[in-house]
Amino acid sequence: MLRLKNKKAILIGYGGMGKRYEVALKNLNIKITHICDSKKKFDKNNNCFFEKNYKNLLYSNVDLVCIATNTTDRFKILRDFILKSKIKNIVTEKPLCCSLYEANEIKKLIKKTKKKLIVNSYRPFLKNYKQIKEIAKKNNEKFHSVIINSPSAGLGNMGSIFFDLGIFFLGKKIKSLFCKIDKTNTINPRGKKFRDPGGYGVINFLNSNRLIFDTSEDTGLPYLIIIKTSNLEFVMDEINNHLYYRKRPKKMEKKPLYYYLFKPDLIKLPIFEKYNPIKFTQITIKKIFQKNFKSNLNESIIVMKLLIGCHVADKLKKEIIFNSLKDKKRYIKFA
Repeated sequence: MLRLKNKKAILIGYGGMGKRYEVALKNLNIKITHICDSKKKFDKNNNCFFEKNYKNLLYSNVDLVCIATNTTDRFKILRDFILKSKIKNIVTEKPLCCSLYEANEIKKLIKKTKKKLIVNSYRPFLKNYKQIKEIAKKNNEKFHSVIINSPSAGLGNMGSIFFDLGIFFLGKKIKSLFCKIDKTNTINPRGKKFRDPGGYGVINFLNSNRLIFDTSEDTGLPYLIIIKTSNLEFVMDEINNHLYYRKRPKKMEKKPLYYYLFKPDLIKLPIFEKYNPIKFTQITIKKIFQKNFKSNLNESIIVMKLLIGCHVADKLKKEIIFNSLKDKKRYIKFA
């Protein structure tokens, strides 16, 4: 059993996401020694110290640092904690940073210092999604497509989650992508200075698999995630805790796929983890302390490359070959 009672942590960033981390850490009985935010006013009743400058916390004697700042500030803070701090465990928010250059720099520094870093894109850690893989394997089915129907949620914000799920189900071998960025200029709920537009497009994988996504700013229903094999179709309404799959009946499985005039079997699946970002974050935090820890940094860098590729494809108005996206200091101000 994983014991975290005597663990200590510091928290960098105390906006909406930072406050979620605060609750998540307390729920895990991890003592927060310091909370840092350069602009926030803190509740004096909180049982920890507050700091305006994160650099004053680099030499803290704790087990974990959680970085929940704005994406534009994240790289320099990550770099300093990786290089200058003795803290070995780092949890950070998604997307990882604002450029492919920054992402690869983080990877080099983690390799050099042998520290542990995990990005809080928690869906692949959840039993809700692992069971989908198990059912497909049991039925000898391979995944072919992931389809995302989402309201205005930002490519950096929710797009990074959806792309990460696409990698989880379809693999890491990506051929190309196309994206059309939404130009509606909807004001970000976090404030005017934050720019993270939605968009729609397709990511093509080398084995003809594809992720089709639409996070355009003219729809407002809770997002749906649809995951398809040849004979199975899984539908996740994550916000409302609904998960089911449709299945071609046995008598139809040997027929060509263009035979579709039938009523599929409908199977409801259990929800192991109800939608709760705080509890999901707790799962991520626990992961970093497990003996069999495996970082998701490589997947997060692929996601970063896809996010950059979306903006490049929109600017050039054409499909982009994934491997043509080089390690340039191309900078996107994700919220």
